Amino acid sequence: MPIMRRSLSQAAVAALFCVLVIAAGCGKEQTPPQPLAVEQAPASLEGAFKAKDDQPKIDPQIKSMADDAVIALTSKNYARAMFILQSLSGRSDLTSEQRDFVTRSMLSANKALEEQANNGNVAAQEALELRRRTK
Repeated sequence: MPIMRRSLSQAAVAALFCVLVIAAGCGKEQTPPQPLAVEQAPASLEGAFKAKDDQPKIDPQIKSMADDAVIALTSKNYARAMFILQSLSGRSDLTSEQRDFVTRSMLSANKALEEQANNGNVAAQEALELRRRTK
């Protein structure tokens, strides 16, 4: 009988541990990223992809993509910005700060593109349709 009690108490401890782990994970709600104001997106992206002393050198391809996105956002070419940012967001070698600003800038570009499409901009409508088909 002592072996059976020990097994039951070990099982109870294991069950309690599982419940505590699950409960601890359930209490943390992550809020979705908020879009940046479209006017703030270029400067925010530039800052996120600027070389910093405490970080390794930024991959030239990533830097080039970020620079292209900044140019597209600045020139209000939101379709181009959105597709560049979408490609950039798929990179696994971004820092969490870079990924955050890419995601938030992409949301901003998409919102601005939707506004252009709603105002009758055919190119914006086509870009959104292409994005929906390739998503």
